Amino acid sequence: MSDDTLWMLPDGAGLRFQHHNGFEYVATVEDGEIVDPNGVKRSPSGAAREVDKIVRPDDWHDGWNGWEKWEWFSGDGWETIDNLR
Repeated sequence: MSDDTLWMLPDGAGLRFQHHNGFEYVATVEDGEIVDPNGVKRSPSGAAREVDKIVRPDDWHDGWNGWEKWEWFSGDGWETIDNLR
């Protein structure tokens, strides 16, 4: 499976993205990808870009590393999904 998928999380797993301006977006995993705000399955970085487009439509950033921004609840607390790779 591709290195840009979340194959290690089950479908329906909850994720959160805390934008630097205080906005928090909650998403789920489906088929190893994040379901973005438009209902489209995307890689972690692609989904982070889509959230940023909603939060800052006139000044969104294309260089998000979604592996460092999306978090999952491990049972011990929130961790970046980068820790899963």
